[in-house]
This record gives sequence, C-alpha cells and structure tokens, in this order.
Amino acid sequence: MKGRVLICSPSHAVYGGVETIVADLCRHLPAFGWDTLLGLAKGARFNDVTRYRAAYPDVPIVEIDGVRGTRQARREGLLETVQRIRPDIVLIARLFDAYHVVSVLKRSHGRPRLAVTIRGYEPHYLFDAQLYRDYVDLCVADGRMICRAAVEWVGLPEERVESIPGGVRPPEVEVSAREPGDLVRLCYVGRLDAGDKRIRDLVRLLEILEEWSFPYRLDIVGTGPAASEVRARLARLVELGRVSFHGWLNHEALYRKIFPVVDCLVHFSPSEGVTIAPREAMTHGVVPVVSRFNGLAVERQFIHEMNALTFPVGDVEAAAACVRRLFEEPGLLRRLSENAMQSQRGRYSFDGAMRAWAEAFDRCLAQPARTGDLPRVPFPPDGRLTRAGLSPWLAQRLRDLLGRHHDHSDPGSEWPTGSGLMTPEAADFIRRFGASLEAACAEPTVLG
Repeated sequence: MKGRVLICSPSHAVYGGVETIVADLCRHLPAFGWDTLLGLAKGARFNDVTRYRAAYPDVPIVEIDGVRGTRQARREGLLETVQRIRPDIVLIARLFDAYHVVSVLKRSHGRPRLAVTIRGYEPHYLFDAQLYRDYVDLCVADGRMICRAAVEWVGLPEERVESIPGGVRPPEVEVSAREPGDLVRLCYVGRLDAGDKRIRDLVRLLEILEEWSFPYRLDIVGTGPAASEVRARLARLVELGRVSFHGWLNHEALYRKIFPVVDCLVHFSPSEGVTIAPREAMTHGVVPVVSRFNGLAVERQFIHEMNALTFPVGDVEAAAACVRRLFEEPGLLRRLSENAMQSQRGRYSFDGAMRAWAEAFDRCLAQPARTGDLPRVPFPPDGRLTRAGLSPWLAQRLRDLLGRHHDHSDPGSEWPTGSGLMTPEAADFIRRFGASLEAACAEPTVLG
C-alpha cells in the first residue's frame, strides 16, 4: 500500500452525491494502493453512524465521537481518531472541525497531509478553505469553476488543486437513443430540498403540464427535508398514476429500473459542480432538461441543443416548454439522446475518476507538507462555562466530571459542515466571482 487515507464526514445525510463518492473511494482506492477508511462523525441525536453502516455495509467505517456535543469534545474525538488511525492524508468531506485538528497535528508533527473536497459552488466551503489555506495540501473540486475560485479567491497554489467530477459508470443493460412515444417519461433524481435543489419547481412544472393536458409520467427518486411536502402536493397525481415516488435507490436500481426506461431528467438547482445524476442518465440516452445553474457554461457538460435543453433558473414555464419540445419537435429527442450517450468518456467515466483520485493522493504525498500560522478563528463561546471565562479544555473537563452533554436542535450544529463565520460581503464576492466566470464562458447569442 502507498498510504492510508481517512475521509472525515458527517453521518446525518446517508444518501446523496457526496455520500456516494466517499463510499466509492473507500471501495475502489485500495486497488490503486490506497488504504481508505471513512471516519463518520457520531452525535447524540442527529448523526447516527448505525444508519450509515446499514446503508453501506461493505464500507470500512470508524466512528468519530462527538456525542458530548461541544466544539472541544468534537475536536477531542477527531484528535483521538486521527492519532489512532495514523493516516497519511485526511480528506475533509464537509466536516469543518477537522481543519483545526489536522492543522494542529501538522504544525506539531509534520503529518498527516490535509486534503479537502468541495463538491458544489457553495460560498461557505470556499470561505472555510481560505481560513486554513496555508495548511491545505490538496483541494479536490467538482469542476473547473470551483478550481478557479480555489486558486484565485481562496489562494491555494494551482498545483495543489484538482478537478475530479464524480465518475459515471457505463450502463448495465443495452440502451438506445430515445424516440417519441405516447407520452414523455420524466424523472427527477436527487435530494428533495426546497433550497439548493428548488424541488418546488418540480411541483410547479407538473402543474403547468397538467394545465396543458400534456401526456407525461414522472418517477421521483430521492429523499430529503421537503419529501413530505412534495408527496402531499403531488398526492392526486400519484393516485392518477402519473407520478411515482421511489425513495432513495442505489446505483444498481437506478441503472436497471429508472434510467433505461425514461426519456428526460429534470433538474432545477441554481448552483452545481459537475452534477452526477444527470450525467449518469445521459450515458443511458436520457436527455437532461436542466437549469442554467452557475457553472453550466464553465463545465460544458450540458450543452443547449446539443445534448440537453436548458432554461433560466426559476423559469419553470421555460422548463415545461423544453419538455414539450422533446415530444413535439421532430427528431429532437433522438438527436439529443444520441449525443448524450456519447458525452461521458475518459476522465468523466467511473474508472477514470477513481484513477484521478489515486493520482491526486500520490502527488499530495510526494509534495512537501504545507504549514503556516494557525488562523485565529473568532468562534463565539461554546456554552455557559466558556462564556464565564473558563478555557474550552477546562470547561469540557468539568462537563465530563458532572456527566453533562450539550444538546443540539439540528444536525448542522451537532457536527457543523462549516465555520458559520462567512460574512455577507464574502458570500456576495464569491457568488459574483462565479457569475463573472460563467458569463465569460457563456456562448454568444446569435440573432437572425
């Protein structure tokens, strides 16, 4: 083995793009010489490692104890885990406290290397990477837009930043280009979230199609915080047989039950990296109808009128018009479907992505470890004892002595994915940086 990687991640979300990627890294990187373990944050209420183990029984998992609930306790749990596992590289996958713990270890002992993966163009992940940029040895981004921001805004050296989109496996059954039928078979695959996934746009899309008496069927695959709302609002369409909910499906089920039998995948998010579910659909000949999310033009995976149809974020009537075109415009569905099947090759394949990750870790370990001054991060006091002036270490010892835990009301405070310190000004600048890059890469409009 070349070395050991410890991936640090929360355990609250069981199903999703990041969860799939880190599980696949644990399964497949050993073939490239990297012993890979998934370190899952355990909390008293929301971060349940048992649920995660049940969903991924073949993934090697170690628990990071954070049940006592304070920032100090989380850091102590991380420190104990890292020192026990002795990884060569720690990869942060949405677990902010690992930045500080690994940076302190690097400053004291010169190891392990610190890597972070940023899978969506979300300002707070870039902001936190900037806080600890002097200690980041490797940043693996999902696409070129995040790479540019990591270099030009975060300030990481270009040779320490890699773009590795999620890899797409080939179909498991024979597929062919789509032809129009009696109806358009739609699917939505992803988190049911009203925020970054704009799942309510899906409900509005169906309302428009119903107003048009448009013939369709929709399969919804995924779970999330808006699942109950969406199910309630679409209950009548479920009864009519026009909509089916499947919950979360694994890769095998998607590749055998959903992608081979649908014509079109709809996607409404305002910001993405190189989003994987539409690309998995494309390799089966499914045509994406996707929002012009921030990053679409930069990545050029979904090209309007070439292998996809696109619409402005939030313009659901335009999305419905795209779906209608697939049904009514002669030759369009077949042409886009054929081009979609040809689009996911090389580095965008599953094997290509796994190899790219292994090579990135090879380079990370071969380069000198990066260190500097530890950032002075202005966290607010973590509880009454620290507000009273006690050090976090002493306050935690008193809590342990008294058997007290700090309870949380949401998973993000139990094990934070970010520092929570990003200013509105920094968020606005990061968004404008991405929008400017997107505008520069957008294709010119041809009039005539």
